[in-house]
Amino acid sequence: MSKTILYLHGYNGSLSPEKRTILERYGNVVSPSIDYDNPQFFNKLILLAQSADVIIGSSFGGYTAHQLSLLYNKPALLFNPAFVTKSPAPDLQDLTIPESKTSHTTIVLGKLDDVIIYRDNLEYVTGSLDLDDVRIAEVDEMGHRIPENVFEEQVVEFWERI
Repeated sequence: MSKTILYLHGYNGSLSPEKRTILERYGNVVSPSIDYDNPQFFNKLILLAQSADVIIGSSFGGYTAHQLSLLYNKPALLFNPAFVTKSPAPDLQDLTIPESKTSHTTIVLGKLDDVIIYRDNLEYVTGSLDLDDVRIAEVDEMGHRIPENVFEEQVVEFWERI
């Protein structure tokens, strides 16, 4: 049975055709265009997250994917998630986001990231997240943008774990 993959791009970003092709090997890819400056963006993603089997995101989409994966206990693959930035902030309304989950999470951090600073993000990930099944991949030669080969390697490894 084919899985539904929800992919959340970063701030002012999009899913490239090449990366979409990689993800399509594993299921149906849903990648909405997201206006993170609209505080209601999170509420618009809730239905998509409920029906997804896996949630993947990059940068601010990684942070958002993490929140949605906590809310619905879904496996998540997060590339340079924006854990240590404060804006834009989603309007979570009256939602209570759990602090932990049991499904698998992979967090991929580029050591050369100068947008979401690698060391700050690593400190947050190792000190503040309460996840039962987590893998942290630190990539030496990766900055904020995810090279296609790294994206593919991490997707393959993530899929082997779930």
